[in-house]
Amino acid sequence: MPDSTLLGQDTLIVAQDTLVVADDTLAAAQDTVVIAPDTLVSQPDTVAIEPGSIPVGYRAKPGGGVEAFAAPDGSVYDVPFGVGERLRYYMEFSFVKAGMSEMSLIGVEDVEGRPAYHFSSRVKSTKGIDFIYKVRDYVESWFDIGGLYSQRYERNINEGSYHSRKYFDYNHDTGWVAISNENGPKGITPALPYTHNIISALFWVRAQDLEENTELVIPVHDLDVQYPLTVKVYEKETIKVPAGEFHCIKVEPVITSEGLFKKAGRVFVWITDDERRIPVRMSTKIPVGTIDGNLVEYRLGTPYYPGIQPPPRTKDDEEWNW
Repeated sequence: MPDSTLLGQDTLIVAQDTLVVADDTLAAAQDTVVIAPDTLVSQPDTVAIEPGSIPVGYRAKPGGGVEAFAAPDGSVYDVPFGVGERLRYYMEFSFVKAGMSEMSLIGVEDVEGRPAYHFSSRVKSTKGIDFIYKVRDYVESWFDIGGLYSQRYERNINEGSYHSRKYFDYNHDTGWVAISNENGPKGITPALPYTHNIISALFWVRAQDLEENTELVIPVHDLDVQYPLTVKVYEKETIKVPAGEFHCIKVEPVITSEGLFKKAGRVFVWITDDERRIPVRMSTKIPVGTIDGNLVEYRLGTPYYPGIQPPPRTKDDEEWNW
């Protein structure tokens, strides 16, 4: 962020090093709130989370695992992605182009009283592959802008003769996930509070300071299974894809459940080793070969702040001719 940021219809000025603003340092007029730099009070950046309260975020803990932390305004803005981000990939099977995939953050919406990123993904096989194994997958996910934990998850999977449409709504106060499909409610399943699905877990990993030869552990609820997702962080590598050449760090999510990435083999992801943390390659090793998703083009998003609007949808957003 710049040294100062101007936000809102009138004026809000916050210094770069702001962590916590004490109640008695706010002077509020009807249209203007000004926070002077010398009135800021820094608090420790790790906060004990009381039972029943909502932690704002999770981050890696030294030595492994994760810890919760809170922010005074209920939001964490310092993330490497933003509204309007669009990532497009060629899907290749043993060096043969098999399909295309797109991942987008299309906006921020209210979910159960809290703002959440709205993620959309689609996967389409090529015309040649359609004759063998037609794929038309659509996934949407809403995850909290602060903690990045899952609020809602929808998956519409159409692969060959297999078709599945399911919806998941997370209640982090009660620790239950409501499951439904196109025919209505199908029941509930327990989940850890502030858990992730596989999509929100990817964005959570992107928001971390990744260090070589370390591991992260994330609570994940995928379909009706709750499990700890271990993310192994390996060495740094330079990766060349259609979108260009990138310095990356290699990670491996050890996935134990069916989901957007089915457990067909080991999964590796190369994430840019910079402030953007873009996944430029995703590779799955299976017994008969390798499925790779290589970044073709990307559009960076705008960091979220209250009131920001996503870029308007264009014809290019809808077409597959890239």
